[in-house]
Amino acid sequence: MSFLKTASVHFSDQDISTGNEYALASCYSTDCSAALIADVEGVVEYHGSAVCAATVYVYSSTDNTNWGSSPVDQFTMPFAAGEQKRWSKTIIPSAKYYKCTMRNDSGQTATATVTLTYQTGP
Repeated sequence: MSFLKTASVHFSDQDISTGNEYALASCYSTDCSAALIADVEGVVEYHGSAVCAATVYVYSSTDNTNWGSSPVDQFTMPFAAGEQKRWSKTIIPSAKYYKCTMRNDSGQTATATVTLTYQTGP
């Protein structure tokens, strides 16, 4: 019995100005209809003058069009000014489609990438 892992980059190396969220409409979506489990990973490069952490938001949709106004999950990234930080959270997919984005409240522009990796069964 083998399992297959598939990575889907929702956005990569994007500058997010402080107080803003990377536009959900600009993020790629992932079809998780065959997924047993998924990991959402955020990577953020904080400016040396940053003062607080960024947050990753996970949205779901049944039709890949309507994403709702509230995330179904979220997590706060670890923080250290002037450093790159990486963090992931496991989710159990219950919807067919997912999009992930990041909000930057660090006080300075941050560069970010968000990836969803899912696992399917035999």
